[in-house]
Amino acid sequence: MLYTRRMRTFALPLVGFPLLLTACSDFQLKEQAGEPDPFEDNTTAPDIDVSPTELTFAALAAGMTSDAQAVTVANVGDAVLNLDDVALVDPTVPFAVYEPDATVLQPGESTTFVVTFTPVGSGAVSGQVHVESNDADEPIVGVDLAGSGLAPEITIDPELYDFGTLEYAATASVDVTVRNDGDADLQITDIEYTTTSAELSMRATAGALTLAPGESTTVTVDYAPTDDVADEGYFTVYSNDPDEAIAYGNQIGNGRVFEGFSTGWYIVDDSTNYETTSNSLYSVSSYGDPDGYWYEPSGAHGLVASADPETDFATMHDYVIARAGAPTPVTAPLSFYTTSTVPAFSYASFSYILCDFWIDSTDDPNLYEVRAGTDDDGAQVMVNGQIMTNWYLGAAGSVNIGSAIRAGEVNSLIVILMDNSASDKYITDLGFYRDGVFVSG
Repeated sequence: MLYTRRMRTFALPLVGFPLLLTACSDFQLKEQAGEPDPFEDNTTAPDIDVSPTELTFAALAAGMTSDAQAVTVANVGDAVLNLDDVALVDPTVPFAVYEPDATVLQPGESTTFVVTFTPVGSGAVSGQVHVESNDADEPIVGVDLAGSGLAPEITIDPELYDFGTLEYAATASVDVTVRNDGDADLQITDIEYTTTSAELSMRATAGALTLAPGESTTVTVDYAPTDDVADEGYFTVYSNDPDEAIAYGNQIGNGRVFEGFSTGWYIVDDSTNYETTSNSLYSVSSYGDPDGYWYEPSGAHGLVASADPETDFATMHDYVIARAGAPTPVTAPLSFYTTSTVPAFSYASFSYILCDFWIDSTDDPNLYEVRAGTDDDGAQVMVNGQIMTNWYLGAAGSVNIGSAIRAGEVNSLIVILMDNSASDKYITDLGFYRDGVFVSG
């Protein structure tokens, strides 16, 4: 019995060994039969393919739309591809994107979307379409877009022309070029002229005309000023320029109606006494006190506390010209005298001396000064809206006026005499001097 047990004990591993071999063979058979390998990645995913990724459109006239170009989007993966968006990155560029036929693609399926180009002007333009999807590796695929537009481009040279201030009885003209700097024909339908006076005029031009790229035409504007009032005119060009269908050429100028240096002396003596105690903010306390000019009757108040000196000066200028009558020629220094009866410091009376003058554009304004001998009770000197000095009772003196002069233009001098006591009102030897020499004419 003991022997038999030993045999059985010994025989068990012999039986078990071939069983182990059988198990190994079973595993190999199962693997060969196609069971998944636990060490391999067997997940599925969509995979996008976009073709082409660049679209180039031929040059096209502005406003025209190109033929559509197609882009194919395919799912080369093994899971559903969802197209989330197909759109321009910059919606302001002149391309249009149309939605694809399908937005859900099974494995192996494809769809298309199309793009068109409508240029609005001349020159090269570019853009990009983004195709967004659930492809984890390529969530956004870009399609580059390129094209160029052909369009006319109007150029007016010069856009603004200043004739300056023309001398007495002078005339001038300017040729303005209207040119097509684009790459398509410029169709001009009309050219009109508008002006503030008949002193500016445009010579007759052809109504409708066509300018090929690089071609030009000329518009001539004539100027013949008859007064010293500023003039302005402009011509309007109507064309098919997509960016500037209405374009302008502007001309300005002025003139002087006097020969030589000046118009002469315009003198206005206002004999009215104005109560200076009526405004507590302006207290007159001495002979010729500048505060007294607040009460002068032109409405410009001698530019005292003026917020707009040039406009107020023009008001004063018109006030004097309207009341002065004919001017006195500037042939020698001017002396003016009148009596005055105002109560001291309680009232003031005013007299104006005005002269329009002109110096050449090549002259040096700093060579010019205004001088006077004596004055009573005081005088204020103004040029082109600037107060140059105040002369008090007694010796007047001199003042350089170069900082206020505009060379090549008509300038204006106004001297206001003020009396605020019961005595005389006068100024002696008033005149212009250039480099120390009296200026006449």
